[in-house]
Amino acid sequence: MVSAHPAPAAGSGSRTGEVRQPFGPPSSRAEERAWRDAGLLVDTAGSPLPATGTPCGFCDGSDLGDTCPGALTCPKCKAPPGRHCRRPSEWETSQWHAARVQAADLEDQRREDAGDGTMPARWAST
Repeated sequence: MVSAHPAPAAGSGSRTGEVRQPFGPPSSRAEERAWRDAGLLVDTAGSPLPATGTPCGFCDGSDLGDTCPGALTCPKCKAPPGRHCRRPSEWETSQWHAARVQAADLEDQRREDAGDGTMPARWAST
């Protein structure tokens, strides 16, 4: 069962006027999906994220609007966008390299700093 959460308030983040989720982060992807399906997640402009996400073009997840690591070239193994990271043996890894995840986080930060209102709002505790 999904519990109701209050709408996030502007200015509840660390920067002036920053919108944050009023709760979270979720304990699982299932909980995150349930919150999204219930219309409880918002973008940085304060608008609800769509209840149903489109499939991400780079991984098997739902597109929340943030930068998928798979959309970027991996700084460590040089795997191109849309391809899995690779080990030195050329076998695919089961997870993104940490450097690729960090690059996606940095791209999201750049988008936030530029005022991109389509980004999912950060969790209250991050």
